[in-house]
Amino acid sequence: MLARQLERTEFHAEDAGLSPRRVVGIGLVIGLITIYGLAMVGGIMKAAQGNLLHLAPETFYALLTLHGAGMIATVVLLTGVAHWYFLREHLTLRVEVLLFAVAAIVWGLLAAAVAVLVGGFAPGWTFLYPLPFVGATWPAWATGLFFFGVLFVGIGFAIYCLDILAGIVREYGSLLNGLALDTLIPRLRRADGKVAPPTVIAATMVAIDGILTVSAGTILVIALLGRWASPNFPIDPLWIKNLTYFFGHTIANLTIYVSAGVIYAVLPHYTQRPWHTNKIYAISWTTSLIFVPWAWPHHLYMDFVQAPWLQLFGEGSTYIASIPATVVTIFGALLLVYRSPMRWRIGSTMFVAGLLGWLIGGAAAMLDATIPFNDVLHNTLWVPAHFHTYLLGGVFLFVLGFASHFAGERAAPGRFAKTAEWLFFVGLGGFLLTFYAGGIEGVPRREAVQPAPGPFLADIATGFVVILLVGLTGVLLETLWRARHSAGQGGEA
Repeated sequence: MLARQLERTEFHAEDAGLSPRRVVGIGLVIGLITIYGLAMVGGIMKAAQGNLLHLAPETFYALLTLHGAGMIATVVLLTGVAHWYFLREHLTLRVEVLLFAVAAIVWGLLAAAVAVLVGGFAPGWTFLYPLPFVGATWPAWATGLFFFGVLFVGIGFAIYCLDILAGIVREYGSLLNGLALDTLIPRLRRADGKVAPPTVIAATMVAIDGILTVSAGTILVIALLGRWASPNFPIDPLWIKNLTYFFGHTIANLTIYVSAGVIYAVLPHYTQRPWHTNKIYAISWTTSLIFVPWAWPHHLYMDFVQAPWLQLFGEGSTYIASIPATVVTIFGALLLVYRSPMRWRIGSTMFVAGLLGWLIGGAAAMLDATIPFNDVLHNTLWVPAHFHTYLLGGVFLFVLGFASHFAGERAAPGRFAKTAEWLFFVGLGGFLLTFYAGGIEGVPRREAVQPAPGPFLADIATGFVVILLVGLTGVLLETLWRARHSAGQGGEA
């Protein structure tokens, strides 16, 4: 029974002449190529912060802008197509909508890349007001193009979320049932007893908060475009900064929860055990739904004009939002793996390792979001340490796990694949440790020229980036080989 249920996640239907699997594959390939290129950009920046390469400051900050904004948009793309692939088992979703969403996000990425690489746009990926407009060394068109790029990424994500919400209502009757609240409220229960599985619960939370996040981002971008069109356009700096972090922090954070939906769908393939819904999942994910959008003020503790109640509410929301869904997902995954007939492949290894990265990165984030610690760690390398851990060491590993599963894994990895995996993990671990060490030493983030021991740590980090990229190259080559081999044998076994 379980084998037949799991096999349903392979889709071969044609929608309006478009293969869902092909559209997902296109998004996956574009995203992985983009991530690889942006990782190389990250390595170049580390080499420039050390003693291995010289970059003019304006070039460094342009690359920093591209790296940050590009990574967030690409992770939104990758996690979105991965989760959509499995949601089609439970929801009626339109492949044309996915294709439009992918196209909008890719267009936004290209616009941002042109604005940075051709126009030299360089205020940083958060583009904090008034940096895009005051003392700019780049032409005005680059500023406008970048903001339009951000707008299109938001449009793509919003369309994706709306289609999922519509599918949930069609299939389960209401968004409350999409959160499995019918397990808690008897009057919501369906006559047929059908309950949303964990992957749909995660999708419901992400889609609702995603619409809220994109709405804030749209207001933000429209305000900035108004200032771009007219220097006299009135903008309150504190208001725009809150909107910036509401949008930027939340959309980055939501990629973790999208990834959780992928874990719920894929891990049972490797453990041969189903992942069941229960009341704890309904409570945990509903709690995260409510509090995730309210965690952004932990970025603004140093803004003394901010209302104190908002700062304290942001600190509390960070804890309440992070813990429930994280705990039930990680604990549930461990129970699923424990004493199971686990099939250890590249995919399953990446998923289990990604859970560890999610846990470490999340703990480091909550530490930084605690006001006494933030007094010391604010705007040090500890900040990129925690988000590189949960994004690169967590979400991206889930993406690699999905890519391996999507390609078709019929056998355990050979010597080449195992060597590539080890190189990747060694490079990843060493790279992340240099960030944490820099944060503990108080090395500032976002600086082209860092005080000691920043340059020394950057040199070490550059070496680990090279190891990471070599390992990642091997993992991607192995995945590509398996995809070509699987295509000739009818897909994944």
